Amino acid sequence: MKLKKAAAMALASAMIVTSLAGCGGSSDGKSTSSSKSASESTASGSGSGEAAEERKEATEMVDKIVVGLTESSFDMSPFGTMSTPVGTMRQNVYASLFCTPYYGASLEELEPWLAKGYEKIDDLTYRVTLYDYIHDSKGNSITSDDIVFSYDLMYEKGGDKRIGSYLDYIEVEDDYNMIFHLKKYGPGVLEFLWGNYTLCVCDQEWYESAGDEEKTNDPAATGAYKIVSYTTGSSITLEAIDDYWQTDESLRCSADVQNVKTIEYKVITEASMRSIALENGEIDATMLNATELKRFYSNGEAQEGWNVYITDGISCNVVFINMEPGTGSLADDENLRLAALYALDSESILYGGDYDLDTGSVCYSLGTAAMSGYDESWSEDYFNYDPDKAREYYQASGYADGEVTIRLLSRTSMPDGVHSVMMENLESVGFKVELLSYDQALFSTYNQDATQWDMMLDTKGATGSIVTCWDNNFNPENRNGNTVCFSQDDKLVELLSAATTSGSEEDIQNFHEQLKSLACCKGLYTVNNMMVGQDGILELAYNSNMLPRVNAFKFAEDYQSVG
Repeated sequence: MKLKKAAAMALASAMIVTSLAGCGGSSDGKSTSSSKSASESTASGSGSGEAAEERKEATEMVDKIVVGLTESSFDMSPFGTMSTPVGTMRQNVYASLFCTPYYGASLEELEPWLAKGYEKIDDLTYRVTLYDYIHDSKGNSITSDDIVFSYDLMYEKGGDKRIGSYLDYIEVEDDYNMIFHLKKYGPGVLEFLWGNYTLCVCDQEWYESAGDEEKTNDPAATGAYKIVSYTTGSSITLEAIDDYWQTDESLRCSADVQNVKTIEYKVITEASMRSIALENGEIDATMLNATELKRFYSNGEAQEGWNVYITDGISCNVVFINMEPGTGSLADDENLRLAALYALDSESILYGGDYDLDTGSVCYSLGTAAMSGYDESWSEDYFNYDPDKAREYYQASGYADGEVTIRLLSRTSMPDGVHSVMMENLESVGFKVELLSYDQALFSTYNQDATQWDMMLDTKGATGSIVTCWDNNFNPENRNGNTVCFSQDDKLVELLSAATTSGSEEDIQNFHEQLKSLACCKGLYTVNNMMVGQDGILELAYNSNMLPRVNAFKFAEDYQSVG
């Protein structure tokens, strides 16, 4: 797909919108001394003897921080496959047009980055203007043609089909002005196209002449940091760029502040080992799971010497039912589908994963409470756990106990306790369950084959609005003409189009009700995001996908890195 078309008109004189949001290095949130609320994203603060806000903040760039990464497989070349480590580091190295300062930020809240502003021409047409002095870490100037090239590669090589479903083409007017022509308009569309943390921009000429090793180990950085060393599967070190192109500090956004000179990311895949590394002074900060968090956090407060930041979960653990007629054991019998959905006890499944209501929460749709558009009233009637009702539906199907087998497809990375509770729930009302648990590669293959599973446990997220989560999974244009669970319901697609276009409460409610009436999926639970750092870090920060935004951490004047 080529997103560029030649400019068809001269550059029109117009007012450019530049005051999208306050810049100057704001973080995605604050680590304060307040306790975490179960109903909103907050931070719990330093447990040191001296309250975090009473310690003096460093006014200059600190030397170094060492951060634990949760996975060993990542590719930091431009347009490489997305993963948790890449999501943490990509905006350190590669810039996007705008920065999304926090999860769920609206279009008006986006912070200018490569773009200094935009002008709305109509609902499907927007002019974007670049700063005219952008250059990467190797001295290459960045112009409109490089933006178009990067969007083409992000679609073709990066594999994000939403670019193709949202964007028609980009019309280049001159080196620093371009017009985005959209296929559709609605909540999250421009926010995704301009500010999604997965997107990146690089110089076309450099990319086409560079070898694979250079692209991986020493790419041309448009962000505020460059890669200075990389040991596959072990560590990667970034360094703040001395001659970073945005020299005006007042124009810096959350993603390109340089609060620390050197960032060393160290791979430690086991959560328990990351905890030990924190305690032993081998790393300064990391993400942890609920079990390991207990070492640093109890009774709503961080332990002495630590800063803890907990935020609401943005990914929904959800079960889908295979709806392909004649394939899955549940597809052709609504009674069986309802029996299965009412049998699943979301809260017990949450606890089965070793979480609780401080470290996770129950979901009542395909989405989480952190997503805009989510309606708390859905909890009143959403396949709420009812084993008696589940048993009645199973008996109404006419099958004997053990006669219906559910092939439950899942990933090996899912907690065993989650699988155990789900199987016990389903078997208690009459089903026989066969667990099919695979690594991510095989799971990604089998979940697209309707002959392989009857029920699938998966994790789904979105870039801020619940309608984008729905669109990713039930818009046939985003899934090669199908939906995540092979549903074939024209009304559902029609209502989805209305919800993603308007974002109105009515249209969101209509889609939610139709999805529920099909009895094809059930949101179960979400896991909160949990980050721990030494108390010399006064404020931890998250990026727009709730991964560490390390460059925006705020440090004490007397901060000393373990490195």
